[in-house]
Amino acid sequence: MKAKDIALLCTAAAGAGAAAGIAAANSKPQKAKAAPKARTASKAPERRSAADTQPVTADIKALDFGTDKPLSAVYSHSDKGIVAVFGSEGRHTVFRADFEGNIAEVRCPVGISGAALGEDCVMFITERGGVFVYNDPDKEPVLCALTAPEYAAYYEGRFYVFSDSLLYICTPDGEIEKTVSLGAMIEITGSDICDAEDSDSSFTAARVSVKKLLPLGKSGLFAVLSAEGNSYIMHKDEDDFVSFEKTYENIIDVCVFGSFAYYLCRLSGGYGIIKTEIKRKNCETAGKYQLCGEDRKPVKIFSVSCGIGVLYEDGQVKFLLPEISSERGRDKARKGLSALNGAFGEITADNVFSFGEGCGFISEGNLGIVTV
Repeated sequence: MKAKDIALLCTAAAGAGAAAGIAAANSKPQKAKAAPKARTASKAPERRSAADTQPVTADIKALDFGTDKPLSAVYSHSDKGIVAVFGSEGRHTVFRADFEGNIAEVRCPVGISGAALGEDCVMFITERGGVFVYNDPDKEPVLCALTAPEYAAYYEGRFYVFSDSLLYICTPDGEIEKTVSLGAMIEITGSDICDAEDSDSSFTAARVSVKKLLPLGKSGLFAVLSAEGNSYIMHKDEDDFVSFEKTYENIIDVCVFGSFAYYLCRLSGGYGIIKTEIKRKNCETAGKYQLCGEDRKPVKIFSVSCGIGVLYEDGQVKFLLPEISSERGRDKARKGLSALNGAFGEITADNVFSFGEGCGFISEGNLGIVTV
């Protein structure tokens, strides 16, 4: 999808939303006023602001990075924004973009395979370890020697870097603050110990491949997902003691909306969502829902300001209304999700991710942002 196509979609989505609101208003039947009963106090009707009655529209725009290189990767493991990588064969140009739309180019080391965006720097994953590149151009990059790093995320002033068997907690200065053995803390399946008496036995080291770390609100808990489909809750207390608790299997992805975590999972005969209530010291399963059959495969779940979205393997995106206690909040969320579903009706997405109050998407090598 080209930038001009995204702009046209923006105009079309806004027009369609307005037209739908006008059509609904014109087709609403008029009711006759009932005569008031004598000496009976009537409850004043609830006043609704003009904003409540206005149709909600989706705003679609393309982020212009000013480069002709093809988009190769987007890393969005931080509440600070995204890291977008353009180019191929080691000749990369990298930009950081925050939720206000501010874009800045970042110096890029050679051979990057991942990145996490912090407050004042970007940490790149390379074969030699983690390379911290700072926003201040006068500050030299710092190499932190990490063994085989695979995934990095940033949260509240610390970088969490996972290798196949270790978790490194690093400061923005490039120092390793804590090292945690995943082999000792996580129940790892599929690993063997070689029998010394049988020299022909194969040996598989205990390892886990982490693909996502997601803070569960302000609870101090983190959802950790492995490439094998296992999920864990990572606990981190006031003394920085880290522990892991295994929760679910056959998990594809996870997102947070309100005080609940929603796990996208495989179920018997299809796919579903596990709803988990986030508490101060633990999480409790609140429900399990069927999403679709085996004929349609969901690959990602993410949150927006008014609900949650699901990306399917065919590139279609559908938004769902989670449980919202307030009737007014539920009505507002329903309108917002309807606008988002309308906007994504014309988009085939390669990837979708949370971006501030809205979401970002990649389509045909172009990066767009959708808000309501």
